[in-house]
Amino acid sequence: MKEIRRIISEELRQVLDNHSILLTVLIAPLLYAFLLGSIYMQKDINRISFAVVDDDNTAATMHIIRLLEASPKIGIRAKIHSLEEAREMLDRQEINGFLWFPKDFTKKLLKLQGADVKLYLNTTRFLPSNDLNKAVNIVMMTVGSGVRLRFFEMHGINPKHAMEMINPVLPEIRPVYNPTNNYGDFLLPGLLFLILQQTLLIGMGESVSVDNGEKKLAGYLQGEGGVLHYLLGKPAYYLFLYFAYFLVFFWGVYPLLGVSRGGNMLALLTTGMIFVLTIAMLAIFSGSFIKSQVRYMAILAFSTYPFFLISGYSWPVTAMPWYLQWLAQAVPTTHFLHAGTTIVVKGGSWREVAPDIWKLLILLGVFTLMTAWRLKRVKEEG
Repeated sequence: MKEIRRIISEELRQVLDNHSILLTVLIAPLLYAFLLGSIYMQKDINRISFAVVDDDNTAATMHIIRLLEASPKIGIRAKIHSLEEAREMLDRQEINGFLWFPKDFTKKLLKLQGADVKLYLNTTRFLPSNDLNKAVNIVMMTVGSGVRLRFFEMHGINPKHAMEMINPVLPEIRPVYNPTNNYGDFLLPGLLFLILQQTLLIGMGESVSVDNGEKKLAGYLQGEGGVLHYLLGKPAYYLFLYFAYFLVFFWGVYPLLGVSRGGNMLALLTTGMIFVLTIAMLAIFSGSFIKSQVRYMAILAFSTYPFFLISGYSWPVTAMPWYLQWLAQAVPTTHFLHAGTTIVVKGGSWREVAPDIWKLLILLGVFTLMTAWRLKRVKEEG
């Protein structure tokens, strides 16, 4: 126990003396959480820039334009009389999309011949384009239903029966977990968890690489139980620190950013601490191969995006190539992001995250054995 306390004490001193490690594990988690989180604080996009090209210029098209203007998603910036000018504005990204009414639109509409309108969208920005597509389609479906209703009424059909004929199947959509269907509520929980992972992996790994470069690592490992003492002492400080971060994120950062939080807090903390220990073992293992703090930082700094992409958070793991599916199962991020968002966003319980906890425990065991083997090699070489 004396040796473990010494390692913890030395680790605290090293964190406070080394500005890079101090910035990474004490300042960056909160700074990044508020800085990056504030980008999506608004979460939803309204009044997306849009234009209308009205070559028909009739009462019917003016009515549809008014309906478009009433949609909170659509912000009509201009009414243009030239299709070429609208395309140029779209190319310059002055607008995110435009709707074109051809000259004979109303004439065909009145004859029930199938009047077409053309919707052009800048799909390089898929979130605004999806919102525009959905909003415009809702307006056009409403207009189409009104035209069909008027036709049936003119032929003497009872209005109630006419409504049933217009919409024989009427779906009732009830979104859950993210009822407003916005990008902020989807991205923020995973992003905040990823910040904790990367600051721990980089900060603690830097500390191990400093120990290795200054020959302190081999010194810690000497004597009976040296490897065990290092495995217990080195992560202890970070375990306490990141336990506090989970509390701050759950009770402070999430409410401030408007992120929904629910589920079993004890389950989240338990899963989080297993995850922290797993990443700590990975940091010790990777840091023991490198003797330069700068080199370690250069190598691990670019691991954030690959970890996030392969985790299945932004794209389903089942849709990835088979070899990436296998690799995803070996990455702790995959299981923790699934468990963390299940608890925080879906209000999940122990039962729902139990498979992820077991997978994290298996990875913790594997990484611990790998790290113990590596430290024994360092001890023998040193």
